[in-house]
Amino acid sequence: MSMTPETRQVLARYEDITAQYTATVNEVGEEFAAALARHDAEVAEQKRLAAEQLPAIEAADAAAKAEFARAQAAAAEEKPTTWARESRPTVLSFGDEEDRPAPPPPPPVVHTPPSLPAVVVPEPVTWTRDQRPSVLSFGVDDDPEPAAPAPPAAPRRPAPSDDQDDDWSGRSWVR
Repeated sequence: MSMTPETRQVLARYEDITAQYTATVNEVGEEFAAALARHDAEVAEQKRLAAEQLPAIEAADAAAKAEFARAQAAAAEEKPTTWARESRPTVLSFGDEEDRPAPPPPPPVVHTPPSLPAVVVPEPVTWTRDQRPSVLSFGVDDDPEPAAPAPPAAPRRPAPSDDQDDDWSGRSWVR
């Protein structure tokens, strides 16, 4: 199989692009490895400093706890164990009424139930048509009055045709 000059040019261009890609990937990998090494060195330094400072931190914490316990013990000793309050009688005064003796309670009143009135049943009232009182009635009227003529219907707008939208403004927006 022989290669044509055009195929050789395409292959050479492909190999160049591949070589550039490989070089870029290797460069990024080396930069990442260097950054990772720097980060690991920083972490190791922070751990070393923390290990050096840990005994001092623990000693300061223990001293602060001991000082707090001493302060609480001193405060407990200063406070009296019992609290004494001067005892005085409490007097409420509402005026001069308390000096007078209370009036005797009124005698209890006994209520007798009232007698029931006699039950009176009213006779039903019948009215002739002309004597009827003018009151609102919800009953069915035997003689319906003639119905009032219906008011004339208001003129309606023509319904929009299918080619118009449902705007309902009564205005044509198409020019």
